[in-house]
Amino acid sequence: MTEEMKRCPACAELIQAAARKCRYCGTDIEAYEAAHEASVEQTLFAGHPRVIYTFSQYVVVVLTLGLALLVYWLRSLSLTFTITTQRVRVERGLFSKAQDNVELFRIDHFDILKPLGMRLLGLCRVTLHSSDDEMPVVNLYGIPGLEAMADTLRECSLRERTRRRVLPMEHM
Repeated sequence: MTEEMKRCPACAELIQAAARKCRYCGTDIEAYEAAHEASVEQTLFAGHPRVIYTFSQYVVVVLTLGLALLVYWLRSLSLTFTITTQRVRVERGLFSKAQDNVELFRIDHFDILKPLGMRLLGLCRVTLHSSDDEMPVVNLYGIPGLEAMADTLRECSLRERTRRRVLPMEHM
């Protein structure tokens, strides 16, 4: 295979590298690759929330001479968020772990809350309401750039519903 040729992702025939459509099977190469990328799960965020995510927590840390920082740090360590383009995973616990998952196609709507204490630190809280009986509400907080990520999650939720051909209960 030379640099001027590539394989069609749909039929594997050799086509021109600059081709936008396969001459053998008629597949639109860019659309095919975009659809394939949408079906591959990508991680948007994985990690712990910030140790201190509201201004009132700073005040408590100062008043307790830093002792509350240890409590907030342990609380942050015991919670792990993994947000992907297909699901949200919440893992709780330090030694014994419990893991909850909610698929994005089950998310009904998002609430973005910006209390003053979080706004002072440039943070917000996102509440995901789902149709999952096991996990009807998921609260995400202490994550940098969460407000922009909420828009991405909304798009991913709509894309997952389309990909899985799922309609909300009100459309049935």
